[in-house]
Amino acid sequence: MPIPYLLTTLLFTFIALFMAADASFVSLNLIGAFPALRWVRVHFITLGLISQVVFGLLPLLIASLSKKPRPAMRWDIWLTLNGGFVSLIAGFASVNHPLIFTGGTLVFVAATLLLFQLWNVRGGDAPASLKFYITGIFYLLVGIIVGTGLWLNWSEALYIQVPLEVHIHANSWGFMSLVFAGLLVDFIPMVTGRPLGSAKEVSFIFWGMALGALGLVIGPWLGGSLPPTVSGLILHISATVWLVVLMARALKASGHLDGAGGWHLLASYAWILLPVLIAPLILLGYTAGPPIESTAPQALIYGWVLQFGIALVPYIARKYFLKQEKSQLGGSWLSIAAVSVGSVFIWTSIFLVPARGVLYGIGFVLYALSILQPIKELLQITQDGLQKHELA
Repeated sequence: MPIPYLLTTLLFTFIALFMAADASFVSLNLIGAFPALRWVRVHFITLGLISQVVFGLLPLLIASLSKKPRPAMRWDIWLTLNGGFVSLIAGFASVNHPLIFTGGTLVFVAATLLLFQLWNVRGGDAPASLKFYITGIFYLLVGIIVGTGLWLNWSEALYIQVPLEVHIHANSWGFMSLVFAGLLVDFIPMVTGRPLGSAKEVSFIFWGMALGALGLVIGPWLGGSLPPTVSGLILHISATVWLVVLMARALKASGHLDGAGGWHLLASYAWILLPVLIAPLILLGYTAGPPIESTAPQALIYGWVLQFGIALVPYIARKYFLKQEKSQLGGSWLSIAAVSVGSVFIWTSIFLVPARGVLYGIGFVLYALSILQPIKELLQITQDGLQKHELA
């Protein structure tokens, strides 16, 4: 992973720690909130932490797997991504529409440039994971358009009936689900020494997730239309469950479930499957949707995305920055306990209304504790890597 992306990943991980602590203090009424706090907090994990890794890693990874020369650092992509991210965060915090538009546009440009860069590698020796990455970034582009339009009243012009759900579904079930699945297709063999699954199984996972995400985007776009939503849920759940089964088999056979890193990867998927499994109860009217829809994304981002990153980001940094042949997954038993119990508290806060603030606050204290582990590992990796570069 290029040094600029590693440094920004480390920076945004630090900020994510402070944002989690801030969420706890706000919920416990120790400090006051500012507008759009939850949007700022969530985007420090998605655009801040995960996108830095994805944008920095994928060109190097695909070139390596395709047996092609290492691509040069694309400063245009790094600058537009981070310039857009800073503008978005400033816009969210101040509810400044021009800044939000500028930020969304710059991130869209960065994602488009990355998409073209990956598109040019297709064919020949390109790995099976490439289609996951290209399709995932396409969903990211949809999510950026809809998410930016949330603040600028584009939804009516685009005929989007439930824009917030479309935005979340495009980014979560589309972008991150597909990219994470692609990373598992590529890295499980490196970690365990055995492929994730057969070519047919990987193809099933791809089409299940890609078409499932399409249904989950179209459904709320049309105002909650059941046929695309239900079919999307079935496809996405089926593909995700099979992905987890294959991952568990590989991790168990290689002994990686004896350590926290393997369990981080497995446990993270509980928090993407839970809201998908509860969705039918909302659609059928058995439980109220708004409390879940407003709070569940926090547990989704921290329980799934952050936890996945705690395991895989240090591994990637060790392998591609320190050039370690036998890298180890990140995480510790303390970090997996903290992020898992924190997610339980966040979900419990949805249903126990009188204790909601306290439960929510405790949940984010635990999230903050879990973030200490990747910070510790990334600091050590950065220090070791910079020393190697100085000696080289």
